[in-house]
Amino acid sequence: MPAFPTTALRAALAAAATTVLLAGCGVTESDTDRIGRKAAQGAADPVDAVDAADTAGSAPKAAPAPTSTVAAATDPTRSPAPEAQLLRNPARQVRPAIAPAHGATVGIGQPVSLVFKGQKVDPALRAGIEGRVALKTSTGVVGAWHWAEAKGDTYLHFRPREYWPAGTEVTLDAKLAGVKLDARTAATGDRKLTFKVGPAMVSKVDLAAHTLTLLQDGTPLRTIPVSGGEERFKTREGIKTILSKDGTVLMDSLTIGIPRTSPDGFYGRYEWSMRETVSGEYVHAAPDNAESFGRANVSHGCIGMSAADAKWLYERSSVGDVIEVTGTTGKPMDRFGNGYGDWNLSWDEWLRGSTLGAFKA
Repeated sequence: MPAFPTTALRAALAAAATTVLLAGCGVTESDTDRIGRKAAQGAADPVDAVDAADTAGSAPKAAPAPTSTVAAATDPTRSPAPEAQLLRNPARQVRPAIAPAHGATVGIGQPVSLVFKGQKVDPALRAGIEGRVALKTSTGVVGAWHWAEAKGDTYLHFRPREYWPAGTEVTLDAKLAGVKLDARTAATGDRKLTFKVGPAMVSKVDLAAHTLTLLQDGTPLRTIPVSGGEERFKTREGIKTILSKDGTVLMDSLTIGIPRTSPDGFYGRYEWSMRETVSGEYVHAAPDNAESFGRANVSHGCIGMSAADAKWLYERSSVGDVIEVTGTTGKPMDRFGNGYGDWNLSWDEWLRGSTLGAFKA
């Protein structure tokens, strides 16, 4: 990303016919910003990538997870689900956005995500809804669903107790048509999708040491000198995942209210860009920051590196790969509503958001 003071980090996604201001790099639109355009049309949550029903049949393209205090000696027993309530002739219908896309291959940090946009789901109905969402895996992982609310949306996410084992095949069968969400609202459309988990790729970013180390199956492949967010715009600390691989992104300080002619202003295209938060934190090539790589944090939140290193990382990365950021003493990663912060909850915290508990999928 652009260097401070000549650069800033906030992302802006198009909303309706205008630009949304986000906390990160100033971004007008990437070469592959389909997600932002769907969000602008109200079609999908930008975090939740592609509506699975829209991509059925398409085929886009373990490091240890946070430790658990739950003993793994026996398989958990899930509570029986009550009968889901149905609502005939609802005043409103909501089709949940689902990720990942049908046929996708994703990283080991990718949760299964259902988002009820602009809808609060009645807590008294959630156990029945959770019982309608069946999930099976080829590796028999232990996991759980978790309910959360953020920015007016209700999230239902599944994650394993630890990162997905590489090579796992996952099938989701959500029988939600007509299921009651509140007194006036029902879900619409049954959904089914499959996806596969790719290699175990984890980027460990230490912004005190100004390095990014990519590990595959726990083995370090390369350590890259980087620069992160400066003191006023620290990179969010914690566990994130790659939301999208956007390639070339046009970053424009005007989108966050900074004139291009200001000492903090910038305008330019940045290559090999991968989004890690909806608010605009990216991992990308930042050649105008070269003197800071491995030495200082000078950006407004993005993680920048040389073009050669960014290309190397981009070519080995997938949506859903894990990025673990330490060393910033900055703002922690949002758990919901700004990307996938699911792994920042301990397993016990995760289970407290489930209505039926853990199970072996």
